[in-house]
Amino acid sequence: MASGCRDCKTCTKPGIARWMQDWTVGFIHLCTAGISLLAKRGTARHCPQCKHYLSNHARRRDGSFQD
Repeated sequence: MASGCRDCKTCTKPGIARWMQDWTVGFIHLCTAGISLLAKRGTARHCPQCKHYLSNHARRRDGSFQD
């Protein structure tokens, strides 16, 4: 099973950039007592493969994914 997908901006970032993003988002979730995590999971659509926002995935003009 793949750990990410090639159309996702987050999955294709360099390792250090993903690490910094993970720590920043984790800190924000901690500061808001998990409310931001619940809002993120409850309101936005996510990729079934990598669990990142679907809006961060590259798409063609017709709306299909680049894959």
